[in-house]
Amino acid sequence: MTLIIIMFILIPGTLLIMFITDQMISLYPTLTKKISSIRDFNYYIEHIPFVSDFYQKFLVSMENFNIKINFEETLKAIFNYIANFIISQGKSIFINFTLFVIGMIFVIITIFFLFRDGKRLYFFVYEVIPLSVKEKDILFTKFYNAINGVVLGIVLTAIVQGILAGIGYYFAGIDYAFFWGFMTFLASFFPIGGTALVWVPVATYAFFGKGVFTGIFLSIWGVFVISMIDNIIKPIIIGDKTSIHPMVLAFALLGGLNLFGFVGIFLAPIIVVFVENMLTLFKEKYLD
Repeated sequence: MTLIIIMFILIPGTLLIMFITDQMISLYPTLTKKISSIRDFNYYIEHIPFVSDFYQKFLVSMENFNIKINFEETLKAIFNYIANFIISQGKSIFINFTLFVIGMIFVIITIFFLFRDGKRLYFFVYEVIPLSVKEKDILFTKFYNAINGVVLGIVLTAIVQGILAGIGYYFAGIDYAFFWGFMTFLASFFPIGGTALVWVPVATYAFFGKGVFTGIFLSIWGVFVISMIDNIIKPIIIGDKTSIHPMVLAFALLGGLNLFGFVGIFLAPIIVVFVENMLTLFKEKYLD
């Protein structure tokens, strides 16, 4: 089992992370150039049908409340933040490559011993927890179901959506396709918008930059492949295994990504599940 995980998960996953990181670093100068070329935001908005009218009405309504919004500076700040985040994550992986390799070795060793001694370790932890048998059964059952639901359901769905998005971007000729596939993977955790937060702007860009047929292809791919797979995988795997609010999970994933890097995407759901189950146990024991 350890060998299977190494061959089919760890090695492909490591190569994919390194490839995406390389695209992150190569994207940085391009993104920086785009940021510096933003000169007149109002000029671009005013030449977009329908959007220009809404934009002018919005500015007028904001001025009535004595609120002045500089979208140009705001966009530059957002792009700068994204660019700095991308380059910092990319640098950390390349600079700490030795630590990354050592970490992978420890992961392999841990997986081996968990397969061999996991059952004995589970019963040891089960016995030392100072709760009644009924409470421990409730806690462990809920924890197990929630981990299956969150990690195997939400994270697996995000991975599949990211891969499908990357494939679509690649065949559509989008630059840095695998990086945008990774961004689609991250966007899938957001309860509002989800993967559409990435593939809709990419499809819009394809309409103007790559041609109408490319834009139509990406739009169809986004609606019927990237977004639709979410409605197939989640109900099958998650079901009613977890009651965690999607907004809580979304903020937890952002916090985990900020604190722990890429590993935080997988670590954050486990922490949220643990806290949620402990609060549920406290409620049942002391409040109900």
